[in-house]
Amino acid sequence: MTTQHDHSPYLDQLDDPQAFWEQRIRASRWMIAKTIGLGVLAAALGILGQGWLEDASPIFPFISQNYGLWQAGYLLLLLMIFLLWAAALLQKFGLLQNSKQGMKTQQRIDEHNARIEERRRANNERREAVRKERDEHTIFTKASSRGKRFEY
Repeated sequence: MTTQHDHSPYLDQLDDPQAFWEQRIRASRWMIAKTIGLGVLAAALGILGQGWLEDASPIFPFISQNYGLWQAGYLLLLLMIFLLWAAALLQKFGLLQNSKQGMKTQQRIDEHNARIEERRRANNERREAVRKERDEHTIFTKASSRGKRFEY
């Protein structure tokens, strides 16, 4: 059984693709700022955590007995968190780059469509002018041909 997804917010944005890309770029920048903020917060807590671990070692005998192991585990955990943070930051920068590229592509598509529409409009105007000229010529020809005939 497949689940239904609500795509209505995305369908509304298809009416204006340029607005979609601008919104996506703004969201990407906001995600980057939040990710950097979380990284700074994690670094501050990492520094404080090292001091807390040192302060807790005399209180808890299981920490003081294996303090080197606890410190190595803590540093390994900090390293893993840093790697995850760096991967998330790279992903957000990739999303921003993708969004900028999509916006540039959409601008090129819009410019191309505008040129096609301009050519189409110019061709329609030219055809209309030729048709009017032909109609005027046809009316003039009919009017002059009637006058040359001799009718009894």
